Formats: sequence, structure tokens, C-alpha cells
Amino acid sequence: MKIGLMGGTFDPIHTGHRDIALSAKNEYALDELWFMPAGSPYCKACTKVTDAELRLRMTELAVSEMPDFCHVCDIEIRAEGKTYTAETLEELKRLYPKDEFYFIAGADSILYMEDWYEPELIFRDSVVLCAERPGHDEELSSHISMLKERFFPNEDRIRLIHCPKTDISSTMIRDKVRAGEDISTYVSPKVLRFIKENRLYI
Repeated sequence: MKIGLMGGTFDPIHTGHRDIALSAKNEYALDELWFMPAGSPYCKACTKVTDAELRLRMTELAVSEMPDFCHVCDIEIRAEGKTYTAETLEELKRLYPKDEFYFIAGADSILYMEDWYEPELIFRDSVVLCAERPGHDEELSSHISMLKERFFPNEDRIRLIHCPKTDISSTMIRDKVRAGEDISTYVSPKVLRFIKENRLYI
């Protein structure tokens, strides 16, 4: 199977994550989409991140409102210590050796992917599908060329997702909640209810 892996802190998961993943599935004929919330992400070590179980529950609620080919992968939530995409992909390849993994990422991630833990393993174990973001076109194209030359000069391991550009971010949503603003257009109804019931981000 061709599996699209949508990773992220998901603090909270939002409609931008959903739309990018669905666009990737349609464009690259993926069989399934796995939404994978990060457990203890090393790159967010200096930032306060909502408890992993709460982020997992929001992911489960959001995915329950998506098509049947969408699933939740809790491999990083269940891992001990800091989580690294390279190690997660290595483990997934071990568990599912016959499947192909397509790691779905936004432009903001691609722009510093060379600083991730062992990025060469990410490109070895997956094809990276990159969603564009407003204002990043020229910078993104140049950065992808650099990554290709450095990590996979003879292969096509990064491909663009041609989807409507979105400027939604979890940071923006958290800021809106703190300001008492409506976020119903950015998160699913079940996630919105969960955020209110658990008084998150206030």
C-alpha cells in the first residue's frame, strides 16, 4: 500500500492538516492517510506543548469526521523520550516492509529539514510530499534544490502537493482562543467542543 503519513504536533489539529493530506492522497493516489501526532518532539523542546494524550484525543476526534481511509497512528505518542521522524520512519518500515510511505510536510518544515535528526534516513525511507505556503514559492524551490543536491542527487524524493495554499497554523488558532475569538472555521466540530470542554489554550 501507499501510505501518506501526516505528522505534526497537532496542538491542535486543524482543517489545514486535513486539506493538505486529502490533496496529497488525490494527487499521488495514496491508499491510506495516517495522522501521527508527535509524542515529545525534540524540535519543540523549548516550547510548551499540550499533553500528548490530549493531542492524541483531538487527532482521533478530527479523524473520526474524515473518510474511512484516514487513520490515527500513535507510534510516537507511545514512544519513550524524544521522538525523531527518522527513527519513526525506520520503525514503520520494519513493521510494514511491503508498504511505501509518503511523509507529508508543509513548506515551513521543508525549509529547515536539513537540521532535522538524520534527514538522510527520512529521504531513504519515504518520499516527502511538500505543501506550499503563501509567500514561500521562490524560497521553497531553491531549498528543495539544495536538499536534492545534498541528500538524494539521483532520486526524486521530494514532490510538491498542488493544493490550495493555506495560511492556517496551530499557533494562530491558540492565539485566537486566548483572545476569545471564534475558531469554528479552523477545527472540526468535535475538536472545537473538546477544546472548550477542556479549557485548552486559555
